[in-house]
Amino acid sequence: MKKSLKRTPKQILEGPVLKTLLALALPSMLAFLFHTAFNFIDRFFVSRLGQVEFGALGMAFTLQSILIAIGVGTGIGASSLIARLVGSGKIKEAGNAAEHALLVVLALSIITTTIGPLLSRPFFILLGASPEMLPLILSYINIILFGSFFQFFAMVGNGILRGEGNTLTPMRVMMAGTLVNIILDPILIFGLGPFPAMGVKGAAIATVAGRVVSSLLVAGALFSSKNVVNPNLKSFFFQSRFIKGIFAVGAPSIITQLTHSLGLSLLFILLRPYGDAAKAAFTMGFTYQQVAIMPIFGIAQATLTMAGQNYGARNSHRLKTINHRSLRFSIIVLTFFALIFITARQPLSQVFLKNSDMVSIGKNMLLIISLGFPFLALRIIISSFFQGLGMGVKSLILNLAQMVLFSIPLALLFSLFFGLNGIWSGMVLANILTALLGYAWSARTLKQLEGDRSGGSGTGQAGVIG
Repeated sequence: MKKSLKRTPKQILEGPVLKTLLALALPSMLAFLFHTAFNFIDRFFVSRLGQVEFGALGMAFTLQSILIAIGVGTGIGASSLIARLVGSGKIKEAGNAAEHALLVVLALSIITTTIGPLLSRPFFILLGASPEMLPLILSYINIILFGSFFQFFAMVGNGILRGEGNTLTPMRVMMAGTLVNIILDPILIFGLGPFPAMGVKGAAIATVAGRVVSSLLVAGALFSSKNVVNPNLKSFFFQSRFIKGIFAVGAPSIITQLTHSLGLSLLFILLRPYGDAAKAAFTMGFTYQQVAIMPIFGIAQATLTMAGQNYGARNSHRLKTINHRSLRFSIIVLTFFALIFITARQPLSQVFLKNSDMVSIGKNMLLIISLGFPFLALRIIISSFFQGLGMGVKSLILNLAQMVLFSIPLALLFSLFFGLNGIWSGMVLANILTALLGYAWSARTLKQLEGDRSGGSGTGQAGVIG
């Protein structure tokens, strides 16, 4: 497995595109699916506590998604920069870039653990958390906030490894951390053996424990001499250009993720008139959507790595093939999930929801959002393709258009005429419009890169950092 899945820079730059893409994507896909399976199990356990607890976990995710936005965005920025440096043969600089990424992790975690707990209560009151939900939400999210260092370290560390073309180690790291989480979850939630029942608080402790394990494994992998990229903190010398290089792609990605977090929060506000039943049903539908798109994130990670290294090596002729192969495979995967969700929407809803009104809302949501899955795949891949090229602003504009220009306005407009089904329909139409916009923009970008190549300018080294 190790030989077949781990790809060297030479294979990424010269190997068969589809074979290399799948070899890079498969470990990430498996890791994300494994992690998503845990999230599914985690929410299933919490749903056994009651619908209020289940809805509270869904609302807590709005703030947790901000932490994910920061970690994922910084990891993507580090991964993109390192991929381009490795592709251009600047291995020592790639190691220095990795050191700066770890410095960013430390700074971000200090900010999050000091400010986050102070803002959590007013944040959830603003979202409309009921008096029953609020203490449950806070007991969960404050533990997550205090453990944010381990979350950031694991995410950014895995991004560094993926940037050099190593997707196998991040898979193992994610699986190990998730396994710890799965084992501890029922023990701490329900109070098995000598442990007291802690409910949603126990779920948070189990999550942080899994991230601690992941961080330790990532640290061991990062500082191994077997890596292509070797950060060496003893010889660290601060250079602002690496911070700028990380955030040239990372900052737009963070803003993108934060916009989605804001959009998720606004959707909960739109659901306020429909009560806790609608919030629980939305949490269920969102959970299933996350299950479906996790394999796509694996493909997106591979797309970013391949696009970044080939861009750094001035292989612009391979970029079109990388983009098209990624899009085609991703659309097939999400179409498969859409068919499953549409066909089995009733029993799938009943896994989490017991009240007949909630099940009715949930199955309608699953039906409607599944219709937009192929376009969702297209949007995710094109966004990652731009990130791999170092064009973080293009990725940002595309995702801002999806949430700010299309999703929230359309969901609000359609809700006036069609109620809850209008909210789901607005979300789907937003994905369709954004996907079409992104496809046209990526085609134009590829044409420009081909023109630069034929004109003899290549992609240029100026674009490798910053």
